Amino acid sequence: MRIAIEALGIHFYGGGRTATMNLLQALFALDTENEYLLFLNQPEPELQAPHVRQYIAPVKNRFAMRVWAQMALPMLTRSYDVVHFVKNLGVFGLRVPFVVTVYDMTTLLYPDLFPALDVWYWRTIEKRTLWDAAKVIAISRQTAKDIRHFYGLPPERIEVIYPACGRHFRPVAPQDVARVRKVYQLPDVYVLHVGRIDPKKNIPLLIEAFARFRERTNFPGTLVLVGEQYKKKPDLSIYEKIRALGLQDVVQLLGAVPDQDLPALYSGATVAALPSVHEGFGLVALEALSCGTPLIVNKAGAVTEVVDDAALVMEESTPDCLARLLEHVWRTPALREHLRRSGLRRARFFSWEKMAQQTLQVYASVGRRP
Repeated sequence: MRIAIEALGIHFYGGGRTATMNLLQALFALDTENEYLLFLNQPEPELQAPHVRQYIAPVKNRFAMRVWAQMALPMLTRSYDVVHFVKNLGVFGLRVPFVVTVYDMTTLLYPDLFPALDVWYWRTIEKRTLWDAAKVIAISRQTAKDIRHFYGLPPERIEVIYPACGRHFRPVAPQDVARVRKVYQLPDVYVLHVGRIDPKKNIPLLIEAFARFRERTNFPGTLVLVGEQYKKKPDLSIYEKIRALGLQDVVQLLGAVPDQDLPALYSGATVAALPSVHEGFGLVALEALSCGTPLIVNKAGAVTEVVDDAALVMEESTPDCLARLLEHVWRTPALREHLRRSGLRRARFFSWEKMAQQTLQVYASVGRRP
């Protein structure tokens, strides 16, 4: 088959880029028989292969990029057998079957957290896009359920395919942890949050919970926030929250860090916390489990589906609930060891090879040629 993959927008830092890069690397390694055309915003050396041609879009602006895709893709893909849109969005007027991967329906579940234009898009354009698709890939059962709820798609049109994190996410050697601690000036113990800073991530709640946790325990470490501000709707309230609680010296904002440093950041953490309002999967949770990091998550979307019984779950989305769980982990070394072992065991359930195989099966089922 000739397969076109629209991966515009994956140059932005975040879980979407990570999950897509993992999928494409696995797919191109597994399948060397089919021919691929890959639409990107910038060259991606890690995705180069003899059977893969990269087409770089001539525009960078987010809005202009979608206009260009709508105008160009129907023509550029007309000789292909299937088109896969790997990041939620599609185009109209294609003459070949297409597949759309949907990460989550957070925009419709919590419209107040997103720009009005995004909410309109998901209420109108996205609905028609998914109804026109030959198949929709949801990255969790929760996302599949939300798609059926908001758009009424029949279950047989939706395929659940779990993503996986990169192979490099695993416990690392003490010397690697020490190197990363030195680079980022981290203390021996710290609470870690990894993820883009936007309202969905609920970081002000984490900051307040950390303040209460410190008051109760005299925790000698810091709260480490890894991730850049979400450009479309940044969460600027975190800075005022830090100042109001007097935490300027104990909250470290690292911004975006190189992907190769993340396993050591996870491995060196006392505990990782993910108090998001909603997640369509929660790749950060899987990364933490894969590195053996004790993990606390909110009961939000698909996160509990991912972690199963390998993490502590906030029964209430409140600072006090999270503070109590942080205290429990900090005061109980046996619990930290139990969570470490449980996390490593749970992480083995998710496989990039399985993800690629299932995606290929979807292509074969909808492609217009055998």
